[in-house]
Amino acid sequence: MTGRLRFILPFGAILFVFLLYSVYWLYASTQIRAAVETWVTDQEAAGYVIEREALTVTGYPYRFQITFRAPHITAPQSDGGWHAELASLQAHAVPYDLSHWIVRFEGPAYLDNLNGPGSQLELGAADARVSLVYNESGETERVGAELVDFTVLTRAGDAPDVQSIGTLFLNGIVEADNTLHVRVMAENVVAASGVLSRDVERAFGETVGMARMDFSVTEWSALARNADAMAWSLAGGRMDIADATLQWGPADLTAVGEFTLDRMARLDGRLSLRVTDPDTLAEALVDARLIPEQNREALRVAAMMAPRGPEGVSLPFRIRDGGVYLGPARLGGLGD
Repeated sequence: MTGRLRFILPFGAILFVFLLYSVYWLYASTQIRAAVETWVTDQEAAGYVIEREALTVTGYPYRFQITFRAPHITAPQSDGGWHAELASLQAHAVPYDLSHWIVRFEGPAYLDNLNGPGSQLELGAADARVSLVYNESGETERVGAELVDFTVLTRAGDAPDVQSIGTLFLNGIVEADNTLHVRVMAENVVAASGVLSRDVERAFGETVGMARMDFSVTEWSALARNADAMAWSLAGGRMDIADATLQWGPADLTAVGEFTLDRMARLDGRLSLRVTDPDTLAEALVDARLIPEQNREALRVAAMMAPRGPEGVSLPFRIRDGGVYLGPARLGGLGD
């Protein structure tokens, strides 16, 4: 009997743990489904219409996976009145960490009225997912996104500014001091037809090779609460660009800077650009008519006088009163 017990007890213990885990998974899946249903009810109470063929919670035993099959979502007019249709929407988390969910979108996605009344867009991507991490209070404290081979097909109405994106990566975290820190990078961004003027397209091309930015936004809660930029600015909000890079035709530059809004909700701040080839960039800016012809020499002289380093020339720009200044010279307006 003793020998049999030595053989049976380990298997019995494993079976007990397995049964205990199964009970936990069933209980947790029921709670998750109830939470999702409550969330849907809350959105519908706010005016949204959410329809789906099915809502399932699967993934046993390795994960929890929530699946909305063929969801149709219509926003109230107060939020734009847009309508979205997806093949499926999935969210999954591992059993030992329900604070971290990865949401995946299965396309193609059809969006109506998003880009104005009567607009119809078809969105596609090889991969589209969002990562969300919540704190103990249920507030989102970290977000990530990944988009691969994203395309936009305009079926009706005006086309959005972007036609396709090769890759897009985004990571954001809300720090303990109420500061949002974001890192974002996009490669091979193609503008939609007609978005860029012929001069700009001829000077720079229609494809941005790479754009990257590492920035932080202070007083984040004031901006996130109602998306009120002026309230954010009055609360002392500021956007700090720790590092930015742009590679677009003759524009090969990096930048640092800081911005807020003035009393008329216009950008106010400083931007320091490091330009690899300032002469070529200056010619392209003038040829694209982004800078008036009469400022060509001022820009060239400023580039000659600016300090040079291994990464190129540093140019300090000041943005105020709706204009862009290089030293005392006004190069143009933000709305020009």
